[in-house]
Amino acid sequence: MRKTGLTTAAIAAIALGTLAPAAFAQPGAPPPPPPGSYGGGGGYYPSPPVMERHGFTLGFGFGVGGMSNADGAIQCTNCDYQPASVGFDFHLGGMVNPRLALLGEIWGTGQAVDASGTTVLVQTMVMFAVQYWATPQLWLKGGIGGANLSYSIDDGYDQYSNDVDSGAAIMAAAGYELLSSPRFSIDLQLRVGSGSYDKLNDHVDIGMIGLGFNWY
Repeated sequence: MRKTGLTTAAIAAIALGTLAPAAFAQPGAPPPPPPGSYGGGGGYYPSPPVMERHGFTLGFGFGVGGMSNADGAIQCTNCDYQPASVGFDFHLGGMVNPRLALLGEIWGTGQAVDASGTTVLVQTMVMFAVQYWATPQLWLKGGIGGANLSYSIDDGYDQYSNDVDSGAAIMAAAGYELLSSPRFSIDLQLRVGSGSYDKLNDHVDIGMIGLGFNWY
């Protein structure tokens, strides 16, 4: 009987010695990811960067569109087709926060009003504007300021400008960034604006689509 008890005890000790390392070898939960990373595909990778813009900003753009007044589209005398308006804008300002900018903006547009192309109706607007990014790529802008309407005349010998009137200006714009980075963007934008002139008892409206180039 004593021999049997020793044998049983030896078997139990061997079994315990075999099972204990196996129990400790069972896989546990994976370690937590390091700070600033995310998991996927069996590994951890750096988190995508958060695009934040700060400080000084400037940019310019150009586009094509049309001009109209109270009587309808601005017409070109003796033209076989209706010329398009061309425009250029420039802004300078700063980011209040990563999604909001305060800007000073200049927007000039011109359209030929005679068949020879020597006379161009020009509207220039100088405005204070606010630009807000509704999403990282989609932005909205509004501005208010002053407008000037003039004729630019170039007859091949002389070039001069004939002022017509000055008044108030408003504008609105929306754009989508085709290329985005914290320091630079290229956007496709739609702009509308209007200059109101008391002496003429009239207004000149503009609609334009164009490209913008911006630095932050």
